[in-house]
Amino acid sequence: MKILLAEKFLRLACAGAFVFSLSGCGGDDDPTTTIDDQTYEVSVNGATTASENDPGTGFKISLDKANQTGSSVSIKYTLTGTATSDSDYTATSGTATIADGDSEITVDIPLIDDADVEGDETIIVTLSNSGFDSNMSLSSSSTLTITITDNDTDGGGDTCSNDNSTDQDDRGCTETPVANQYDDNTVNFSGNREVVTNGIPTHDFRNQIPEIVSSLDNSTKTYEFDNTPVKAASATNIAGNDGRPQWKFGVAKNGVAIDPAPAEPFIFENPNTGEYNWDWVMEPNNNMNEVGLDCAIAHVQPDGLYHYHGNMGIYAEQLSAGISAGTIPASPVQIGWAADGFPILYMYGPNASGTAVVELTSSYQLKSGDRPGDGMTEPCGEYNGKYTNDYKYVNGAGDLDECNGIGRSVTLATGTYDYFYVITEEFPVISRCLVGTPNSSFKIGP
Repeated sequence: MKILLAEKFLRLACAGAFVFSLSGCGGDDDPTTTIDDQTYEVSVNGATTASENDPGTGFKISLDKANQTGSSVSIKYTLTGTATSDSDYTATSGTATIADGDSEITVDIPLIDDADVEGDETIIVTLSNSGFDSNMSLSSSSTLTITITDNDTDGGGDTCSNDNSTDQDDRGCTETPVANQYDDNTVNFSGNREVVTNGIPTHDFRNQIPEIVSSLDNSTKTYEFDNTPVKAASATNIAGNDGRPQWKFGVAKNGVAIDPAPAEPFIFENPNTGEYNWDWVMEPNNNMNEVGLDCAIAHVQPDGLYHYHGNMGIYAEQLSAGISAGTIPASPVQIGWAADGFPILYMYGPNASGTAVVELTSSYQLKSGDRPGDGMTEPCGEYNGKYTNDYKYVNGAGDLDECNGIGRSVTLATGTYDYFYVITEEFPVISRCLVGTPNSSFKIGP
């Protein structure tokens, strides 16, 4: 991490033109200096549990600051524990490389799902300082233990009678929209930005309940939010304490509401009483046909409001061709505004140093094992994503926080923001909470 300086540069430095501390002035030795005199601490973090039938697990190796050494940094690690390589998991290379300008690298560990009934097993990740330069050291978080839970049984015990199936089959798009209206250039006297729209999408859609709604609600709608948003002391959940939706998350840049929280017809029902248990809300993104989501992962409410529930890739393609299929855009693509005024980006955003656009990942994971329910007052069966409550937030498992956003600077056409949300490929896809204060124009119900 040292750079040899040219002799002419040395002479200038020795003459007092530079304030670097240089050796070799007045001597015959070759002069050297350290441009990057920062020190770096290396740590490992990630999810501490995984199920044997998960496709894989993984961990993240991080520097405490962006790598500014001028070259990539290699960190060695070992995998030990009670789990067996090539039997319980596929071994990785043992070396991770953090590129110049980046601060972290994620290492994936593919898991092997066998049919053996066995206890929990562990994979222990241990970082090594072998090969470190003098300005690098291991932090106190240099090991990580991942517990792999077994998913096999001996065939005994009760079985769950609940339908635990999931589907990602949308119902297509069969209708072409009428003229779209969208304007977000208005900043009112209070300093808030206003979006004025008729809520009609700019892409094909499907009216899932034509017997109730003959056409979309195309009345003029106004959404208002802070033009200079700041984080609040605590986050606001878009669902209330009773589990029922209380806030729209935001509005897309085409004027379509972004409203991921489900409504009453999609809740696990208690067959004994006919009541609904709002703790176990069906996750729309994993029950697309039952919820009636179209090709834009959206549908129509009984009042005619068309709104997005998940990854609105068909609209994202109108903003940046190929982005929903993995084409990284040259710059971040804003797909909407959150109810608190922070921007919503589609899948990609700036890296930690702001030098590149990268995919930003969710930190939510499926819980391991079976739900505790009896199948009557709450659902039973394996956690598989059928219900929103099947997931848990694991700090550090991905790039994003509990609200599927990140405190990182991004410059867009409307200004520079120090926080933004991301539409992700994996759960929650759309955030279920807001870090700022939502505007009342996004309120659902009284």
